[in-house]
Amino acid sequence: MKKLLSLAAAAVTATAVAVGPSAVVSVNAADDYLLSCSFESGDDGWTGRGGATVETTPKEAFDGSNALYCWNRSDSWNGAAVSLGSSFNAGQAYSFSANVKYEYGKDTSLYHFTMQYSDGNDTKYEKIASANIIKGEWAQLANPSFTIPAGAQDISVYIETEKGTSDFVVDDVKIAAEGTVIEGAKGGKYIPGDLYPDGVVDTFDLVCARKLIVDSDAPTSSTVNADVDKSTEFAVNDLVLLDEFISGKINEFPDNTPEPELLPFDYEANKQFKEAPGDYFNPCEQQGKVTQENYNGIRGNKTLYVYTPYNYDPEKKYNIFYLMHGGGENEKTLFFQDDTMIQNMLDHMIMNGELEPLIVVTPTFNGNGSEAANFYEELRASVIPFVEGKYSTYAESTSEEDIRASRMHRAYGGFSMGSVSTWQVFKNDIDLVGYFMPLSGDHWGANDAYGKAKDLADAVDRSGFTDRQYFVFAATGSDDIAYPNVNPQVDEMKKMSQFKFTSDFSEGNFYFMVAPGKTHWWGYVRHYVYDALPYFFHESGE
Repeated sequence: MKKLLSLAAAAVTATAVAVGPSAVVSVNAADDYLLSCSFESGDDGWTGRGGATVETTPKEAFDGSNALYCWNRSDSWNGAAVSLGSSFNAGQAYSFSANVKYEYGKDTSLYHFTMQYSDGNDTKYEKIASANIIKGEWAQLANPSFTIPAGAQDISVYIETEKGTSDFVVDDVKIAAEGTVIEGAKGGKYIPGDLYPDGVVDTFDLVCARKLIVDSDAPTSSTVNADVDKSTEFAVNDLVLLDEFISGKINEFPDNTPEPELLPFDYEANKQFKEAPGDYFNPCEQQGKVTQENYNGIRGNKTLYVYTPYNYDPEKKYNIFYLMHGGGENEKTLFFQDDTMIQNMLDHMIMNGELEPLIVVTPTFNGNGSEAANFYEELRASVIPFVEGKYSTYAESTSEEDIRASRMHRAYGGFSMGSVSTWQVFKNDIDLVGYFMPLSGDHWGANDAYGKAKDLADAVDRSGFTDRQYFVFAATGSDDIAYPNVNPQVDEMKKMSQFKFTSDFSEGNFYFMVAPGKTHWWGYVRHYVYDALPYFFHESGE
């Protein structure tokens, strides 16, 4: 910060610097703080909130030798908390300050300094201060006049994030009388254009930007703030935009975030069955999370399970795969039986780079008169809106328009009766789903193989999609009870123009893998998922 002040002082008058909005006045001696946590001699009464863990660390400190490190967070509200006890009065205003820093994850992340209290009946929450923090920089969360709600009891304060579960450190937390300006970190907040870290975008920032253009090593609060158009680099265009913003020619910066580069996937044209390594069904050192969810859909209250990958970040977008159980099974089958344990396999595949991190959902067609063949109705009306309204996918919202627009990032598959449901989803929900994985089960759309294949081809024609906008990877065992029904259907589908047979989805859209000697059992079928799933989500549908 001293270097940055020197830079600004060289270009403006001494008076301007002296009265600049970044000037900080500390009006309190240490003994005047009503709460002061420096973590120099311990955790100062702070604890982990939710499943989080807190401990003091000498590796990071804003002031002094130690800070409080918060880790092992499984949700955004997990964080670091401390009880205020009886020293603070409900209905009275105070000045609050905390300094926060994080080192891993997205370039910026929204943090909250939050108060939890009871009103005598319910638990309530109020945001004291919030800031979008830049990775790797200390930032202050401060509010010089926050009123504790009247009647508040059992008051505590804590640090949390809006989204994500990144580790973070906290230091120099203080509470003082209302109006007290508590000295804290300068800068560290994501404010596009705020190179001179005072919380506003003005000529001070333009001076810094001009200096940075000619000298890339010039001191600045953050190149993240300098990149006003989000192009991932600071360039002359950013300087021009900053000048136009300050002069009033524009009132917002454009968003030139580059589209991620899509690299070609190395498909095999005739994919052969290959078992997953045996240890893939043991717990992985980078474990995802399986969460039970309950929803009230068109067929009543039901339960489903959601797998989120290791380091799941709600600020990122994920492909999603809905995987249905078979007859006589339920939504627990895929994650909780010894012959499945799909979550362990997914963990290993993701950790070893065989699979991009994704979300996997196991719903059920059981209960309330629902059957596999008509689950497509519930998928459309209830399951997708519920799951993708809560978890981060490529759907911008749960409107049917946005769900349709994100269909190439959505897959559906199932085993046995779940395969029956998959063919029905293909027939009826192809406008919502781009990838399909029917495993050991045929289509129940007609009595003979030709009729089944034509029923599916007719659905494609009605949809108006081209053969580059839907992809089917089917599989079964040669000794599976489903093979005599599936194989003739596949032979008929191969004859139809809507289906181009190859596992190289850059050239075709339909494949049927037969595993020699395998029967109708999840212990084999889970390996089909291992072989097929990496082939999904590489085509754009254009």
